[in-house]
Amino acid sequence: MSIPLEETNVLYRVPASSAAPDVAVNATEPPLFPPLSDASIDALFADINRNGFGVIRDCVPPAQLAAMQDFVQRQVADNGGQYLSLAGPDSVSGTYLQALSASAEFRRVCRALCGKATGTIVPDTGFYQVLRCLSGTKGARHSYFFHFDSFVLTALVPILIPAEGPPGDLLMFPNVRPVRSSYVGNLLDKLLLDNKLTQILLKRGVLANILHPVKVRMDPGHIYLFWGYRSVHANEPCEPDKIRSTALFHYLNPHAGSSLRRALR
Repeated sequence: MSIPLEETNVLYRVPASSAAPDVAVNATEPPLFPPLSDASIDALFADINRNGFGVIRDCVPPAQLAAMQDFVQRQVADNGGQYLSLAGPDSVSGTYLQALSASAEFRRVCRALCGKATGTIVPDTGFYQVLRCLSGTKGARHSYFFHFDSFVLTALVPILIPAEGPPGDLLMFPNVRPVRSSYVGNLLDKLLLDNKLTQILLKRGVLANILHPVKVRMDPGHIYLFWGYRSVHANEPCEPDKIRSTALFHYLNPHAGSSLRRALR
């Protein structure tokens, strides 16, 4: 289920013309996202298909992780200790999350995975990214909401995961549908899933141990990838006085060009 980082003796230096987001400013620091070989990407792809998810371990530089954790704690405190969601790279300006969204290597890996998943040449679409912070009494309202993502690939970066009490594990029924050939098919799937009755049945089934989703215990410092479009997924809650914070990077909306999608927005 995991992909070891590549052994390398390369020094990552900033080009003279600009400070590229893929490299550390100090040559002794690790890159913001590690280079992965084609073989590692193939293994990651196989893990996602076989296990429901794949993991790139210890790939977030510790200093960057600590800075993100401080950023999240300040944002949640400024929001009264309640649930918070920030969308887009500008909402996390100056952080590792903004730099990661611009990383050519990170995009290359996500693009390669999506190409393998769809059997097509995938354009560099960039990411739709969201920072979610579950906390306070409102955080529980955003738990056990089972859904499909609109994008083929979801890369999840855990930032803060409670060490005590319920950690807010990721729950998933992986790869239960194909990538639909039309937006209509995708819309019907979402209507069948995103309704009160289905949500109640799924939640009660999980809590009663009748349904058995894959449960992913996440560790900050790793990056987790799964087919968000194809997998029904949700998160368990955490205690109100704790913070469960994850950044989500979504890649490749297969229905981006749909006229019906644009009309319904």
